[in-house]
Amino acid sequence: MKRNLTIFAVLALLLLSFAVAAYADDEVVLPEINDGRINEFDIDAPVAVYAIWSYPYADDVNMGVLDRLEFWGIDGDGNVVKVMDVSAEQILNAELSDGSAVVASAFSYTLYREADGSLTIIAPTATDGVAYQFNWVQSF
Repeated sequence: MKRNLTIFAVLALLLLSFAVAAYADDEVVLPEINDGRINEFDIDAPVAVYAIWSYPYADDVNMGVLDRLEFWGIDGDGNVVKVMDVSAEQILNAELSDGSAVVASAFSYTLYREADGSLTIIAPTATDGVAYQFNWVQSF
């Protein structure tokens, strides 16, 4: 009887370990570019979006205020360059209507402020002339 109980316990632990191993194999890890960009999970994005914060209270690093957004893209020669620099003031002053408003545009990159308050960047891509779009909610 004890031997049967021991064999059963060993088999139960063995089956449980297979279940845990199978679960670990099902875990999906998304590739990312972890350099501080907002669109870090879009690894083939033609533009990198960075939020630049100012800290009016030097002793409180958690009290950041959005200063500007920087957009880094690829120029005609294949070099990574800053294609647009948009201040928080420009974003907040964009006239909203029923749809969206253009906040800034340069070198075929355009930033829109949507009616729901989110932001959308439209950037050119090299594949079939299809434009890249990325939408996010930005805190100020």
